[in-house]
Amino acid sequence: EIHDGGVMSQSHLYPESPRDVPSNLTEAKSTYKRQAWLAMMGLSLFRFIYIALMCCFAYITYRGFTGFANNNLGLFGLILPFCAFMLTLFMAKSMFAVRKSGETPGIEVFPEQEPEMFAFLHELADEVGAPRPHRVFVTPEVNAAVFYDLSLINLLFPSKKNLIVGLGLVNVLNLGELKAVLAHEFGHFAQGSMVVGRWVYTAQQIIGHMVSVRDWLDKVVKGISRIDLRIAWIGWILSLIIWSLRSIMDTLFNVVIIAERALSREMEFNADLVAVSVTGSDALVNALYKLQAADHAYRTAMDVVQSEANNGKKIEDIFQAQTATIDEMRRVLADAEYGTPPSRPGDSEDAAHRIFKDESARPPQMWSTHPPNSDRENNAKALYVPADIDSRSAWELFSNPQDIKKQISLRIYNPEKLNELETSIPVEAVSKQFSNLAYSPEYRGAYLKRSPVRSFASVEQMYSMATVNGPASDALSKIYPESIGDELEALRNLQIERHTLEALMSGELKPSGGVIRHRGEDLDKADIPEAIEELGEEIQDAAEKLMAHDANCRKAHLIAAEQFSPEWKQYLQSLVSKLHFTEHLAAVVDNEHALLINTWNVITADGQIGHFEKKRMLKVCAQTQETMTVVSQKLLELHLPESIRKDLGIENWKEQCPQFDLVPADKKNWPDWVRAASESKAHISHVLNILKTSTLEELIKVEAELKGHIINNTQPNAAPESGHCPKEYPVLLPGDEHVLQKKLDLWNRFQLAHGLVPTMARLAVSLTIVGGTIYGGLFGL
Repeated sequence: EIHDGGVMSQSHLYPESPRDVPSNLTEAKSTYKRQAWLAMMGLSLFRFIYIALMCCFAYITYRGFTGFANNNLGLFGLILPFCAFMLTLFMAKSMFAVRKSGETPGIEVFPEQEPEMFAFLHELADEVGAPRPHRVFVTPEVNAAVFYDLSLINLLFPSKKNLIVGLGLVNVLNLGELKAVLAHEFGHFAQGSMVVGRWVYTAQQIIGHMVSVRDWLDKVVKGISRIDLRIAWIGWILSLIIWSLRSIMDTLFNVVIIAERALSREMEFNADLVAVSVTGSDALVNALYKLQAADHAYRTAMDVVQSEANNGKKIEDIFQAQTATIDEMRRVLADAEYGTPPSRPGDSEDAAHRIFKDESARPPQMWSTHPPNSDRENNAKALYVPADIDSRSAWELFSNPQDIKKQISLRIYNPEKLNELETSIPVEAVSKQFSNLAYSPEYRGAYLKRSPVRSFASVEQMYSMATVNGPASDALSKIYPESIGDELEALRNLQIERHTLEALMSGELKPSGGVIRHRGEDLDKADIPEAIEELGEEIQDAAEKLMAHDANCRKAHLIAAEQFSPEWKQYLQSLVSKLHFTEHLAAVVDNEHALLINTWNVITADGQIGHFEKKRMLKVCAQTQETMTVVSQKLLELHLPESIRKDLGIENWKEQCPQFDLVPADKKNWPDWVRAASESKAHISHVLNILKTSTLEELIKVEAELKGHIINNTQPNAAPESGHCPKEYPVLLPGDEHVLQKKLDLWNRFQLAHGLVPTMARLAVSLTIVGGTIYGGLFGL
């Protein structure tokens, strides 16, 4: 039951619920009911066909063995009943082999340990009309979710729900926002139609086991296929029938999944409204906004943890590192409001206030399969429910926050080596990660995971694009304007939009409810290429503006260097050349690696490698070998200046330079060669990334020093040794990467049912084989 009035709290930490909640706020809409009926009908049809087939094979088995017992069938006549018996067994075992939830995540907490937390959870579950969580676990991730064990009985009776509370989520939300997120999760179980989702999920485990798992029964069939030819043909026929059964069930269930996806979108919107009913329209939206920064900060904090572990140190509070990362991002981007939702304008305008743009950008990681944030915000504010958001820290729910933070943080490390690690201070570790001059706020994020030279075919082209001129002081005054931060953010958002549409087109990303939303409009899949092309033009325009900025930055500092001496000009140019060299070589190596892995994944997609697939793989291996040989040669020709050698601890570059020195791949060694090549390329890529980071840091340091001398009208010391890099080397501009195969060939698509035509063809063949088997069993015995 959703209460209209405020709810008296049993816990002093339970935020007060809004008053005057519309009575019809969480009522199921007509679209919700319609999709629920469609999902139920599809699932019922699937269950009927599944059980009917299993019973049919069981009946054929019974008839066959009965006929043999009554001497109506000879030994040869037992073959079909034997096959039917194996098929009955195959289908029955899948029904009872439902996957359990597996190893429990994180650390389980109990009411006696965390009384306030459980009082909070129980009161929230009671208020939204959901079952209280059976068990509660805390994990380090930015996540909150409900999971449960499943068995066949759960098609009739609901299982007990277990709750996961990610401390990375707790760390960034206040009590009001956490209440909204958890209310969304509980809201699913307050919906009567949630039983549809549970049934679909249970059926999915059964069909997933049938289609994907290869167990003892498959080994038995394979074993029969390897016996003497006089018997092996039975195994071949049985394998073909089992493949057909798997194909039919897989195709039928995909139809059920389509209907369930359409329902899931409505269920997510309804769960959001359940959250709105107990927290107001703004708390959940604010949480969504915060989670985007929280996701990035958590991943960065984990990188810091890994970096510190490599140096023999441990971080005992990764959540402090997460908070420190958000603070550092605010400094780097010169944006004090980063990760903080925009303030509401005022009572009269709150209902119309929106913080998400109407676009198809992906939701935060924990809700990656949910509708776009803009749609969820519009849904939450369609019937606006005003409410204050409890700003107390969500950590107040825990009796001893520091203890639980430490327990979760230390679980990341290998327990056998934990005592060998020194303790590192999280804030200092994160600060060290962001200590590079490239992260200075004056650059407004221009070098944050972005190359200032990669878009140029040559250093000469970059300098020629610059428009700054005149005295060095005038040229330097025109770089890094405040607007550059907005331009960088605009480009990042456009790239996210394009990447999202590309993932939707390839099938890597499934749209919530089957609905593709782009810039406020529903988009058909056939229209995605045109939308991607339009985005490409916008990205090109935005990228060209930033290229002009990069060119002006480099040229302005070159003008300053020229003012001091030819040696300073040469040193600055050499650093830009080395940065261009390392950026492009790293891109080339990564590009070759992507092609190699893509080819491997494509030819092994169906679990079998044919003659032409092997030939294709060998061709890619030869191409990789040729490219990596050139990369290795160019690396040997590189001469690093003393400043970079000292920074990286390199005594002799030619001796320490990584090389791709594998023997060529052939018909015998190519699988091992691919693995060895992947490892070698990963090492070379890692070294190139270190080189380009050090070179960029030296370049920015020198540019800042020269600018300081210009401003203060002072003279720098003599320029350092320049070093040099090859004049010619492989260059890879953005957009010129290998076109990777995202669609399998016709045979693989037929086997895996990728696409409408291959799916229908596989279904037709499978139905013919299974239908023939049933016909022979019913009318031939």
